Amino acid sequence: MEYWATIGIAILTYAVLSVSLNLLFGYIGELSMATAAFFGIGAYTAAILSMPPAQSIAGLTLSSGVSGYDLNPWVAGVVGVVLAAVAALIISVPAVARVRGESLILLTFSFQLVFSQLLTSMQSVTGGDQGISGLKPLAIFGHEFTQARQAIWFYVVLLIAVVALGMLLGSSPYGRLLRGMRESESAVLSVGKPVIVPKLLVFSVACGIAGTVGVLQSNYLQSVAPASFDVNVSILVVAAVVLGGAGNIWGALLGSVILGGLTPVIRNFTADAHASQWQAIIFGVALFVIIAFRPNGLIPEGSRFRRGRRPQPELSEATPTPDTAHSRIEVTSESRPVALAVDAEPILVVKGLSKRFGGLQAVNDVSFSLPERTITALIGPNGAGKTTIFNLITRAITPDAGSVTLRGADISAMDPREIAIQGMVRSFQDVRVFQKMSALDNVAVAVPQQPGEWAWPLLLRPVSSRRREREVRDRALDCLSLVGLSKVAQQPVGSLSFGDQKLVAIARLIATDGELLLLDEPTSGVDPGSVEGVIEVIQSLRDIGKTVCLVEHSLHFVDKLAEHVIFLDQGRLTAEGSLEELTSRPDLVTLYFGT
Repeated sequence: MEYWATIGIAILTYAVLSVSLNLLFGYIGELSMATAAFFGIGAYTAAILSMPPAQSIAGLTLSSGVSGYDLNPWVAGVVGVVLAAVAALIISVPAVARVRGESLILLTFSFQLVFSQLLTSMQSVTGGDQGISGLKPLAIFGHEFTQARQAIWFYVVLLIAVVALGMLLGSSPYGRLLRGMRESESAVLSVGKPVIVPKLLVFSVACGIAGTVGVLQSNYLQSVAPASFDVNVSILVVAAVVLGGAGNIWGALLGSVILGGLTPVIRNFTADAHASQWQAIIFGVALFVIIAFRPNGLIPEGSRFRRGRRPQPELSEATPTPDTAHSRIEVTSESRPVALAVDAEPILVVKGLSKRFGGLQAVNDVSFSLPERTITALIGPNGAGKTTIFNLITRAITPDAGSVTLRGADISAMDPREIAIQGMVRSFQDVRVFQKMSALDNVAVAVPQQPGEWAWPLLLRPVSSRRREREVRDRALDCLSLVGLSKVAQQPVGSLSFGDQKLVAIARLIATDGELLLLDEPTSGVDPGSVEGVIEVIQSLRDIGKTVCLVEHSLHFVDKLAEHVIFLDQGRLTAEGSLEELTSRPDLVTLYFGT
């Protein structure tokens, strides 16, 4: 019984570490190679604080040479968990704010190597290669838990708590926001949502969990040693998550059970001297097979264990049109734009906007205004600076000169998120939808004022958070209905046609309640049969009181929609007026078509 309990503790240890890494890697797509370091921070902190002070007689040290502080193991354990979380927060500030992808892997890998070296070199603090032994075990009401079959229940409770936390985050607006950031931070910022604070919090929580299991291990084994927290442990945890399936808690658990359970099996069939080599070979082969034939892992993200799973709605092949039968947003459509009111108030005023990239003057002293509740088109030949203007007025790119005012308020110094909150939101030429998320979740991300997107309201006010979440999903479905996609609300966006993905992006903008919508080439890449549907959707935006500015190359599209047209060439505003007025000028036609 004791033997199997020992194996169970080893598997549970890897399970907790894998689930903690999955919070980081699976939800926000950032891979840390320092899980074992934070695991060790918790263990060594608890060990050092609970050790008695070193005693000596005639100058001879009687203990192992490590002097502790003789704290209660429970108090020392809490300090260890907090220190692991704080250390992670300190590391994650530059990691999350400045580096991404491979750079983050290298940064955390470097931290892991430094930590491992410190454990062996700081002998007076950590005990060096021998580590620290003779620690106090955990005790409850005077009963000490020194045997594996007793200590295993601490690990079981911890795993249940960590899985519950992971499931809560994964199914909450907070988890939805994290998955959105994983796929496109710029898209999340463009709808007014934060990215830095949620990332920092997840990084800190994940590493705090690793520190917690480290505290348990130090007290159960009553010793700590550097080999338990080296880079091989971090690699094994990463392997478990990749093998099981990133983004899925059950995948992380399965991967940890497989890899953790293989270790004693390998040791039973090989000599101890060769066990680690065979372990590396088997794990390497397993990962190679999984990455080659099932790159999303054994249980990919989105997999569910449901009896009689309801079939997903089939994709609609018809031209998308507003689904008024399911929408509570009232719209009316007209086939041609109305005449531009001469006294229409401008919602946006741009003055003297300029931007140079090296020797290229991309935008040169551009000034214009967008009349309220109208559709304005920016047209011009390729390279005229149309998309660059969108990037400048939303502060995705910092302008060299110029000012931008939205409803009289200067937004020139605001960041993209603040601008979106003020009511100006944008889409992107390359769509930037969240491919692995459903159409409904793509749109729900953009709905403002969601308490469940923040950790404390989610944990402390669950009832109000769930109530608001029902309202958010209703609002998202309304927005999808407006663009004719309510029937594919539960479909992963990556499986939709490119034209439908463009419509999901428009629905996401509608969900923000922003007054001014910037659409960057909404028909680019859309099949001709769906263009008329996109036209009708954009007409409906004006009809519900939105102001629209779009970048578009199709003059047919512009003729159907725009009351106000701005012509750009080589970064300069050349002319503005109705499309009929602009196309009646031979010089502009020559510039646009090159003939």
